[in-house]
Amino acid sequence: MENKLIITTSWDDGHELDLRLAALLEKYGLKGTFYVPLRNAEKPVMNVEQLKELSKNHEIGGHTVNHIYLNSLGNSDAAYEIKECKVMLENQILKKVEAFCFPGGKYAQRDIEFVREAGFLFGRTTKLLMTKNETNTFLMDTTVQAYNHSNITLTKHCLKRKYLKPIFQNGFFINSNKNFVKLTEEYTNRLLQSGGVFHLWGHSWEIDEQNLWNELETVFKMLSEIKNAIYMNNSDCWKSLNTK
Repeated sequence: MENKLIITTSWDDGHELDLRLAALLEKYGLKGTFYVPLRNAEKPVMNVEQLKELSKNHEIGGHTVNHIYLNSLGNSDAAYEIKECKVMLENQILKKVEAFCFPGGKYAQRDIEFVREAGFLFGRTTKLLMTKNETNTFLMDTTVQAYNHSNITLTKHCLKRKYLKPIFQNGFFINSNKNFVKLTEEYTNRLLQSGGVFHLWGHSWEIDEQNLWNELETVFKMLSEIKNAIYMNNSDCWKSLNTK
């Protein structure tokens, strides 16, 4: 996959609006991984029949049993949330569940090991502006969120993770600070030259709340028209990067 642009997308929380999002992905021939908790006290979650329908064309990933921040739990509860969500989802959709996502991007070091022990390939984070994935870490990072962050938020995100390169690459986010469409264009143009992974992620309920469906469709259309790009779900992307 050297010097190839891989495009992958993922969508968190299992809201019923994921079905609308999935239809939009299919319209443009894109692949999605949907990270679904079994229960969520804050948002409604798709029922079993909806989940089965979604799984026909897209990957389903684990997102804990109760959509709870893992770093707030003790060892046994954290292990349960990670391991049992895999078992429960597989029983519902009758397919193997290989991908996991940490709710809120919150996790402790021990949770990475729980992900590995459960049989997941990786744990997807919410770390932004990344275009490479080191498979030996068991972590999959992301590139752009389908949300219009401010330049201050994006800069703080980089500083917190001691990853300064995107700050300078994007001119301190002045030109694209409030526009994930522009940020997508800038990153995919770079990756066409260097190769790497462009990973778009978000929440369907948030896209709806922020009235971003038109912008999202613009991005999907843009991604679908990139010549020689390779479109994969998260697990297939991970496997391709792990193939020597």
